[in-house]
Amino acid sequence: MASECELLEKCGFFREFQNINELACRGFINRYCKGPDMNKCQRKEYRQKHGNPPPDDMMPNGRMYIHKK
Repeated sequence: MASECELLEKCGFFREFQNINELACRGFINRYCKGPDMNKCQRKEYRQKHGNPPPDDMMPNGRMYIHKK
């Protein structure tokens, strides 16, 4: 089993949030991008269904990330 998602280099969520230390972002990356739920990522499902990547702010669970101001 792969230890990282094969789409990391193309993933807008990963590129945007990989260096953010917010606990939620780290949790999603550890669980979906580099963890046991890689095949449950809603971003992958969106890409397969629509033929293009989802918005960068769409988290792996399918919800939109709301930026704090």
